[in-house]
Amino acid sequence: MRFVIALLTLAFAAFSTTPVSQSQSQAPSPGRLASVEPKPSTDSPMEFLLRSAATDFHAHRSPVVERFRDVRFGHVLTPAGAKRCQLCGEFLPQQRGGKAQWTPFVTIKTSGYEQYLGFQAASWCHGSQFVQDRDEDLSSTLQNRLDSIGSKKLPNNNSHDVR
Repeated sequence: MRFVIALLTLAFAAFSTTPVSQSQSQAPSPGRLASVEPKPSTDSPMEFLLRSAATDFHAHRSPVVERFRDVRFGHVLTPAGAKRCQLCGEFLPQQRGGKAQWTPFVTIKTSGYEQYLGFQAASWCHGSQFVQDRDEDLSSTLQNRLDSIGSKKLPNNNSHDVR
């Protein structure tokens, strides 16, 4: 009888879910979606998305980003006619012993932000829906943001950033 109770308890625990608070994040899979409700910000939408994308890539570190290319800021129109800002681009994941391929990503401004990687991201950024708001490549800006987050050390300087 105890065995049956233990088995039922394990089954119940396996099928139940625990909600993730706003301060926690889950490590999504390569087609991940990260959705975060950030603190209120006075940043421009572009600055907010650059910071959010860099923070998300740093926090999840899977995959580790080698570099970015073709990073563009723009928007799509929602069915209600509102602008939804997004940052679209590609990143090269760090890979040992093989050849890495460029992977699309999109960071979308919602009430917080959402970030998609891979095939899901490509559908948000290609086609006539995406309107580029600035004619500049923000790859180096995003890379600098990511690098600056990664270079921050703890006060005792005993931290080691392993990428």
